[in-house]
Amino acid sequence: MYHRSIPSLKSLVSVAGISLMLVSTTAHARFFDVSPEHPYFDAIEFLTREGIVEGYQNRSFQAERNINRAEFTKILVNVLYPQSYIDDCIENLPEPEEGEEEDMVIPAFDFPDVPHDSWFAPYICTAWTNAIVSGYPDGLFRPEEGVKFVESAKMTSIGFGLTGLELPNFGTANVLWYQPYVEFLAAQNAIPYSIIDLPQNLNRGEMAELIYRLKDYPIRLGPAPQKSKTAEDVIYPVNLKEYENFEKLFAFAYPNIWPDPQMLARGSYDGRSPYIASEWTMYFGPESDICIAGHECVHRDMWIDGYRVEDSEVIVDSIIEDQYFIEVESETIINGMPTLVVIEEVDKCIDKRAFYFGEEWIYALNIRCAGQDDKLFNFFDQIAQSVRQIEARPPEHRK
Repeated sequence: MYHRSIPSLKSLVSVAGISLMLVSTTAHARFFDVSPEHPYFDAIEFLTREGIVEGYQNRSFQAERNINRAEFTKILVNVLYPQSYIDDCIENLPEPEEGEEEDMVIPAFDFPDVPHDSWFAPYICTAWTNAIVSGYPDGLFRPEEGVKFVESAKMTSIGFGLTGLELPNFGTANVLWYQPYVEFLAAQNAIPYSIIDLPQNLNRGEMAELIYRLKDYPIRLGPAPQKSKTAEDVIYPVNLKEYENFEKLFAFAYPNIWPDPQMLARGSYDGRSPYIASEWTMYFGPESDICIAGHECVHRDMWIDGYRVEDSEVIVDSIIEDQYFIEVESETIINGMPTLVVIEEVDKCIDKRAFYFGEEWIYALNIRCAGQDDKLFNFFDQIAQSVRQIEARPPEHRK
């Protein structure tokens, strides 16, 4: 059924000394703070190579630094228009005749906080001339202010034309003003996974990823292959709550509207790879009516299994040798742990799973049927990025 996309899985793990590492990569980091494992590495490399963005003199990119409205406008305009057109914008502005300005349908380009000789004026002028930006009701543009995700969604959607797509809420009466723009980005798989809600300030890494995912629009006929947040995710966000287990030395985040995760100290084997029993299982997810002995309903369709580090070779071998039911989606590093993400068919359901090779445990995140459900598929990626190792809690001081 499935065909392996990555043939060299065993190079992920070196069991001698129980050391784990990813396959060596030929990727070269342009910036010292953007390694090939950075979630937005490809985007930052592409935009830098194309001359759309630049780093700093100390060879840093500072992906986590918030981007302001002037900077975002410059980058968006650079993608959409030739530099000669941008450079001539101020000079080509129409000069209204005396007494004409009050009657103009389109107001003059006259933001008090955008001097015409400022570095960002040609870019804001180009965006304004093409109706990508309009400023605030008080007449200011606020170039130094951080750009919110919802603002970037509107600017980007207008800039790229909102064409070639059937958006469910475009032109619908009484719809929230921003919904069509967020839906445009979601339809193009262009909402970075680190975006939590609409008013979130965009950082440089998220900006790069958003623009990178749209770089071929509208040439391509379908969405980009990358997974994206949905419009619903950011319009109606659910807050995440962190779970920490100091005995098993891991933590992860889950929706705070769900019941607390339930840990079972005994291991289990349910027919999934690696075909050995886990040492323990922790269930999480929405309420379930599937109960075990003692009338304790703890089973869910989402869980994390714990395996011994000594079983790392067995786990990798079982994935390599299964030529029919397992497809490897990616080999990566998540929060410092070498990680295998796989799709596995089990009982007429396509599960999505991630194996994290930690220092004390191998953690296996499982979400049942996530490989065939778009919402669960995206939700898996969000949960998977939150799994991390933690240190044991120090013993309380005894008096």
